[in-house]
Amino acid sequence: MSQRLIVVYCGLLMSISAFSVDITLPAFPAMMAEFSVGFAQVQWTVTAYIFAAGCGQLVWGSVSDRYGRKVTLSFGLAGLLAGQFLAVFAPNIELLLLARVLQGLGAASAIVGCRAILRDLFSGQDLARNMAMASAVFAVGPMLAPLLGAVITDLVGWRYIFVGLACLTAVLVVMLAFFQETLEVPNAHALRPARILSNMAALFAHPQSRFFLLVSVLAMAFMLLILTGAPAIYETEFGITGLAFAGLFALHGIGIISGQLINRRLIQSMGVVGAITVSSLVMAVMSGLYLALAVGDLLVVLIMPILFAIPNGAYLVFYSNATSLVLDPHPERAGFAASLFGFITQFGGAIVVSVLVLFGNSDAVGMATLMFALALVMLAAIAVRYARKNPVREV
Repeated sequence: MSQRLIVVYCGLLMSISAFSVDITLPAFPAMMAEFSVGFAQVQWTVTAYIFAAGCGQLVWGSVSDRYGRKVTLSFGLAGLLAGQFLAVFAPNIELLLLARVLQGLGAASAIVGCRAILRDLFSGQDLARNMAMASAVFAVGPMLAPLLGAVITDLVGWRYIFVGLACLTAVLVVMLAFFQETLEVPNAHALRPARILSNMAALFAHPQSRFFLLVSVLAMAFMLLILTGAPAIYETEFGITGLAFAGLFALHGIGIISGQLINRRLIQSMGVVGAITVSSLVMAVMSGLYLALAVGDLLVVLIMPILFAIPNGAYLVFYSNATSLVLDPHPERAGFAASLFGFITQFGGAIVVSVLVLFGNSDAVGMATLMFALALVMLAAIAVRYARKNPVREV
């Protein structure tokens, strides 16, 4: 498998997690009707998946440093398949939630594996550029997933969503057979508690890794606000649900793909930190525009995909570049660094959003206010850090 094909494969691995979330969103009403439960219980199928995927990364990172990327992915993808088959036959919401936990734990190996593989092969700006390329492949998933979920649900029922996911996972397993291990020297001590603690200390001791790890928590929260708030905004503000919502939601992915293509040019012309600064500025400007239109009662349905797509694209530019900056200084612990980054940003972002939504994310003004506040904090943190006279040298 060539390096270019490996990058594409990493993008597919990266996409399986987001795809597994977004494809189920249009099926919520059907799940509620079949299981006779409320929206909150069905929404837990997403929350349980995200928390499981975040926690699972803590395990898979050190396992991949110990036994290699290929073996780890084999076991993780097998667990993902098991969870998908359980979801197909789940007779109640409780078993469906269990299935989603299994899926999240299995998908965590793919999230960690793709980042660790890229760090094994690349460093510096090469790492950032190839992370951006993998992220562009990843972006196709969020764009297509809601549409596919809506079509499958309408034609054959929501359970076939998981049949389709199982087929996609099976393709990843087949491709893995042609994958050549990228970890040159497995670390025999990677699973020892002392080594795990020393790896954690080393990562947090590095100023570049520590800073971009913590700021990425806010970026993840920004994205989760859009993911969790968009369905309610489209329904309450414009009465749009079902296939119509899926079509509009799919347009958000255009911004993500465009953002990653632009990202590669930004990295070449401005460096990785410059690209991150531009992306955070775009997030602040667009969320500020969204807030102004919401307060002025000037929102129209045709502008909503733009208001969500551009910040989505900027978020992924920020997140993929921040991933590179966190992982780059740690080639000897790439799996662990990838796992800790994924866990802290995903789990931390979910906690931040859980707190923020108490202040309102169900109407346009509340959602836009929270997005704008997060974007301003991120931009301010970067401005303060790079206003210093002698910042730490970063790629």
